[in-house]
Amino acid sequence: MFIAHIRGSDYMQQSVQTHLDGVALLARRYGDPINLGAHCELSGLLHDLGKYTLAFTSYIKNAVLFHRVANQKIDHSTAGAKYLYDKYYDKNDSIQDFVVETVGMAILSHHSGLQNFVQTDLSKSDYIRRVTNANLPYYEEAVHNFESVEGNVERVDKLMNEAKEEFIAFLKNIKEANIKEPIVYLSYLQKLVFSCLIDADRTDTRCFEEGEVSTGSADNSDIFKKGYHHLMMQINNWKGDDHPITKLRNEMSDSCGSVADEPSSIYTLSIPTGGGKTFASLRYALKHAIRYKKERIIYIVPYTTILEQNAKAVRNIINNQNAVLEHHANVIDDTSLEEEPDFYQKEYHKQLQLGRDNWDYPIIFTTMAQFLDAFFQKGTRKSRRLHHLMNSVIIFDEVQSVPYKHFSLFNTAVNFLHFVGNSSILLCTATQPAVKYMEYEINLKEDAEIVPNLRKTVNAFKRVSIINKVESGGWGMDKLASFAEEIMTENDSLLIILNTKAEVRELYKLLKALKIAKVYHLSTSMCPAHRTEKLDEIREKLGKERIICVSTQLIEAGVDISFETVIRSLAGLDSIAQAAGRCNRNGKQKLGKVYIINSSEENLSNLPEIRIGGEVTRNYILNNPEFNGNYLGPDAMNTYFRYFDSQAKREIKQTPKKLNYKLIQLINGTHPNARSAETKSKGMFKTLEEHFEAIESPTTSIVVPYGKGKEIIASLNQDYHDVKEFNKVAKEAQQFSVNIYDYELQKLSQANLIVPLYNDSIYCLTEKAYDQDFGVTVEGDASLPQYNF
Repeated sequence: MFIAHIRGSDYMQQSVQTHLDGVALLARRYGDPINLGAHCELSGLLHDLGKYTLAFTSYIKNAVLFHRVANQKIDHSTAGAKYLYDKYYDKNDSIQDFVVETVGMAILSHHSGLQNFVQTDLSKSDYIRRVTNANLPYYEEAVHNFESVEGNVERVDKLMNEAKEEFIAFLKNIKEANIKEPIVYLSYLQKLVFSCLIDADRTDTRCFEEGEVSTGSADNSDIFKKGYHHLMMQINNWKGDDHPITKLRNEMSDSCGSVADEPSSIYTLSIPTGGGKTFASLRYALKHAIRYKKERIIYIVPYTTILEQNAKAVRNIINNQNAVLEHHANVIDDTSLEEEPDFYQKEYHKQLQLGRDNWDYPIIFTTMAQFLDAFFQKGTRKSRRLHHLMNSVIIFDEVQSVPYKHFSLFNTAVNFLHFVGNSSILLCTATQPAVKYMEYEINLKEDAEIVPNLRKTVNAFKRVSIINKVESGGWGMDKLASFAEEIMTENDSLLIILNTKAEVRELYKLLKALKIAKVYHLSTSMCPAHRTEKLDEIREKLGKERIICVSTQLIEAGVDISFETVIRSLAGLDSIAQAAGRCNRNGKQKLGKVYIINSSEENLSNLPEIRIGGEVTRNYILNNPEFNGNYLGPDAMNTYFRYFDSQAKREIKQTPKKLNYKLIQLINGTHPNARSAETKSKGMFKTLEEHFEAIESPTTSIVVPYGKGKEIIASLNQDYHDVKEFNKVAKEAQQFSVNIYDYELQKLSQANLIVPLYNDSIYCLTEKAYDQDFGVTVEGDASLPQYNF
């Protein structure tokens, strides 16, 4: 028997053909809902063809049974791609060649991440170099043994013909959607097939390791039906409430319920802040998922604070605590494992490889950074999740938070998810960005807005007055503290939102020293569990005690909390609108006051979007008599986004460091080297992924010793033999983790404030580096007692 895997616990053997059939079956199930079943099954059937040799069987026996690993690894990832190329590549049949390239690229990349069809240095492409390799050891033997199995040859031929029909349907679909530069979507298609293959491969391997049988994606329809029933019970209870805001919320919720009956599309949901967005969007998502048999519901949010709050709310609304996955960040640092097949690794590395979450949940909450990484991050780790975004309902909460430099990639990805991936999209925010003015626009229908009569609705929701206090020279922190003290003579609650963590911390100290109220600090230096506790405490004390909260912008979008007065440091009009949503949220006052000030101390040199947003707001909105103080209406917002887009195009660098081209040029065929490509496909996904960063500076997720985080740190320092148990602890650790920048990591390391765990794959802080007020402190002067590991 030719062996694919040997189980470490009992030395049970899995044959190559059993593994190929298992992966092909899973991949087929992943691909069928999006009309790519044959592509995916073909990739699964051929992905480990290179293991069909005596040499590989001997290799894996020596590695697992006798712990003797040869110095030279055996390339088993190229054979399947080469087999397709040798047998089916035909210069006179473009459709067939695209299928060969798409499936072949997934196969030869399934342990290393997608490779290039075109190189930046005009050398031979990764794909051509691999599939034309005349000196691939054991290739002829692998092909002979694969073809000797009854039915394999006929199956490949049948799948190739079926895949060609799928590819023709894909081209027709793109043409009918009137999509600009369809070659971009071919690159996404190739990454999607790759995603289905690697998830099927990892899942089949994990199931063999654990002695389980995988049936592919679960049927979540019962969960959605029960959740919809609970949601509608709550909505019906509100019908008798005559409060004007409650009536408006019900009207918008009803609009979402009506639109949910319509076929899949891309909609905008421009509900004003405080308009019941969570209930309305969930009503659409659940009803639509039931009617059109969508596999899951995915919320993409900009900040973890929104993620935590809304995930908790949705669990309560649907009365199901286990149906929702919160995916904040990757606690496990396993980037170095990307290019290593699982059997080459030590046991703990194998657990990390197989135990990753792949988003196979009914309802998922994750961040914009994680969403972008699933499409564009290098390697296999995050790409594995991509196919779970297909045939789903996807709600982009606060869509204006997409990094400006990535809007071309984001907009085309959204188009792909709908027109190819059969997903229904809600672009959900109180401040819709002007996607129609962008170079790569989202293909919206004329009637894409769900909220009827948007201007009237926005005016009806007016609960604040925006007061322009911007002045030449700006405001220092001492002056701002005095202004806050003055405001608190007439108010019992005040929220101050500043643009940088350094300013927030400085002002917090000044206000705390004044002793005019209970003062709270909020920033992303605090772990999710810490922030949640602080927010819960603030909510509990609002209306009972005098409260001042000083926060970064993390509190703006989607956090359900209300203060009498808000001070906002100058920023984009969208941020100001979000800040206003934390003032007089439920209309208890006639009009709350939101003061706009400009700080003289903040450093925005590394925050160009905030800087440009502030400049556009000051120059074209606050000083524009046309708006007559109505700064949050659709007219002002459209004006703001048009000017922001115009200025951002000039001032925000679109090309990454060490690259002379925009990232989208690497997949749209406009890179100069694409003209001389040896293949039909022009994609340079490997190069794109090498230069892509969802956020400007890379971060590392570190577990912190806050609350239960101490127990988790101790638990993660144990040796795990159960992948499920390890994965459970790793997921729980997300609530007690903070993402820190590389320069912070370096300072913490130099001060011996970081402890590596689990064979240097997970990092945690000592207690000297985590403060009960501020969270992470690189100075190591935390106010909590030191914890001995």
